[in-house]
Amino acid sequence: MQPLRTARLDLVPLDPSRDAQSLHAMYGDPKWHQFAPADVTVDVAGTHDRLARELAENGGWTWALRLRPGVDAIGLIGLFSDQGTSIRGLTWGIGRRYWGQGLMGEASPVVVDHLLAQPGIDGVEAWIDTSNTRSLGVARRARLDERARLARVYADHTAQQVVMARAADPVDTDALAVRPSLAVRDVRDTCRRLMAVLGVSLSFEYGDPPTFARLGVGPWSGSPGIDVSAAGEGDIVATTLSVDVGIPTDVVHARAVEAGLTVLSAPADQPWHSREFSFTLPEGHRVRIIGPARPPG
Repeated sequence: MQPLRTARLDLVPLDPSRDAQSLHAMYGDPKWHQFAPADVTVDVAGTHDRLARELAENGGWTWALRLRPGVDAIGLIGLFSDQGTSIRGLTWGIGRRYWGQGLMGEASPVVVDHLLAQPGIDGVEAWIDTSNTRSLGVARRARLDERARLARVYADHTAQQVVMARAADPVDTDALAVRPSLAVRDVRDTCRRLMAVLGVSLSFEYGDPPTFARLGVGPWSGSPGIDVSAAGEGDIVATTLSVDVGIPTDVVHARAVEAGLTVLSAPADQPWHSREFSFTLPEGHRVRIIGPARPPG
């Protein structure tokens, strides 16, 4: 791992013994941890141990940022721990006194370009809270694009994260979206219920009354979602549809009850850190809702 350089910054390999003192101003700042997953470190020793642990887990791929002519670390950027895949997680942070100066946006493209040139790294991705507009800007400066969304649980609320990613050798995928298809007796009524419960959008419908409709998870063209088609009673085979949601599961449960749907199981916490329940549509199709675990607070 080599030092890197930008117009204003020197990026040097992180050394916990050297950098813990200056980086503790960041790790010990409660306001800096608004979007950070770990607890505030209470002293320099705690910051040192955290940095050493993270550096050991990611194979040493972390740079400390120095603003010339200074030699103290003002922030860092690097990889998450190695999860055994060629797509590596990317993380960064900079002290609050340096926010708004474009410094991390200056560092991120240099680091990403360097990482994507390394053997064994086919892509990098960063998980960023939707309200963390500064970090989203940093990701875009590094030419990362939105690829997916994930639920995020904080101590007192749930939120969503954008998966911002970039491949070393971008290739168009063969498959663009996966859309399960539901055969139902009443297309319009089924769409009305699913829109009310899941918050999905009507992309289009065909016929009057409609014999086919497409629901999208978002309002944009090409959004993945659900196809709904009219069928006779003998042509309907009940199926199971699993839906990930980025809002509390209990909110979706309340919507399903209000929509008059049959709830098969109440929301329950699962050992894989989700909270789930199921309901059925009038034709017997089972819809499994998978949401974020409840905040611990």
